[in-house]
Amino acid sequence: MTAASKLPATIGSRYVPVRLLGRGGMGVVYEVEHARTGDHLALKVLLSSAGASPEALARFKREARAPAQIKSENVVRVTDADVAPELDGAPFLVMELLEGVDLEQAATQEKPTKETVVQWLWQIAPALDKAHRLGIIHRDLKPQNLFLATVEDRPSVLKILDFGIAKMAQEGSAATASGQVLGTPQYMAPEQAARQPHVTSATDRHALGLIAYRLLVGESYYRGDVMSILAELLHGVPSAPSARNPNLGEAFDAWFMKACHREPEQRFASASQQIEALAEALGLPLVASGLPPERWRAPSRRGSSRPVTEEAAFATTVLSFGSLFRRPNARWTLPLAALALLWTAATLWRSRPRLTRLAPAAALSQPTAVTHTARSPVPARTVTDLPSGPASPESPTVTVATAAAKGAGPERARMPHALKPRAARVSQPSLAPAPDPFQDQK
Repeated sequence: MTAASKLPATIGSRYVPVRLLGRGGMGVVYEVEHARTGDHLALKVLLSSAGASPEALARFKREARAPAQIKSENVVRVTDADVAPELDGAPFLVMELLEGVDLEQAATQEKPTKETVVQWLWQIAPALDKAHRLGIIHRDLKPQNLFLATVEDRPSVLKILDFGIAKMAQEGSAATASGQVLGTPQYMAPEQAARQPHVTSATDRHALGLIAYRLLVGESYYRGDVMSILAELLHGVPSAPSARNPNLGEAFDAWFMKACHREPEQRFASASQQIEALAEALGLPLVASGLPPERWRAPSRRGSSRPVTEEAAFATTVLSFGSLFRRPNARWTLPLAALALLWTAATLWRSRPRLTRLAPAAALSQPTAVTHTARSPVPARTVTDLPSGPASPESPTVTVATAAAKGAGPERARMPHALKPRAARVSQPSLAPAPDPFQDQK
């Protein structure tokens, strides 16, 4: 089939063509409607000239599998892949239909700010890192393959398109066995231009550096025809970006020369690290550059006058102790964990409830003489208010005596209520004479 050929009523017996969306080197993309569900999707059909190539078919299959493995919001979602009997068995794949523009169009319409560039590239950095961990390398990152999709009631989402020439590390053979150079020269890495069979994730990060330059400056770093660009990639020495644009500064020069280093091992270790370093090189605070909250630097607590309670110190210690185990490779994890536990135990010991030892009740007051006035002359007597048992030298006896015996004044001495003895009941002596026991003998 060709791009100009008449389309059948349906493709794959279930997709109804609606309109042409675009053409590429490998295929044609249409907007289609699912005959059963009514969903509007994007369908990419391989051209007949490319469909005859086994390598093209292999790349097409990789394009269908790669997004399904990555499972990221920032990678275009592929919903179906099959061959169309109506198109002489041409393979096709079906993707979500996106509304918006790619970054090449967006940067052409209006030059983005530094903050916008960092926000865009930070969106796709985690998706690239995830793809690289799975052994998937895009190998054709460029502004045209980064689509700024409009999402209802949400900010625009940047999505990676076209994994058609992606190489999977788990596959034993390279996709360029025939010596074909795959990719776009303006965003190639030197190892791609040299047709090296072992292309790594550093190739994608090299392209990420060139994309950042294109968005910030307004033009590609490499310019000219394909052969001159390939020759510069193979034999040239990259110049500092500030030599072409003095507004970029030395910090950006250092970042760019590392991101696009000729040796893959000298580039950044991950895309997330690379874009975080880009924000710093451009002098942007991380919170204002669109990086997620876990990347923000916590404010310093020096000079804080807020008192720290023992409960807050204990909670902080527990949280700090838990955070140690997020660094399983650190050699100081166990020693610091032991110190944290000891410090916590000491804090709890200092804040334990302190019990007060109670003194004997009788020791709360000195022996006090209390006046008791009897209704009739009664011999002075002693009443002990403490429990029976051997007397203790620290527990003096409390006595009740007459004022004449002790010389106490008419006013009663004060005594704790619990120690006041109850007045003893004294029976009055009878005045009647006792009977004479010898009365009967008289």
